Amino acid sequence: MKAVILLRTNPGFQEKAYEVLEEVTKRATARGVKNISLVHCYGRFDGVVTCDCPDSKALSELAEDLRKKGVFHTETLIAIE
Repeated sequence: MKAVILLRTNPGFQEKAYEVLEEVTKRATARGVKNISLVHCYGRFDGVVTCDCPDSKALSELAEDLRKKGVFHTETLIAIE
């Protein structure tokens, strides 16, 4: 299942949040999540994560991991294939 996760960070915590994102992506590959990419953005969202997850449980765990240490909001969009 392909998904896009939109991220918002707490003001002043962007650097810490991006460090956490790099750690999370490393752990996610161990759970079978593939093709993870992170793009930093200006606008309503601060970042966009795209990934390919084996199931909804892995996607949920990834989104939960992202909502720590600086990232205060995520919005997950699941692709229709």
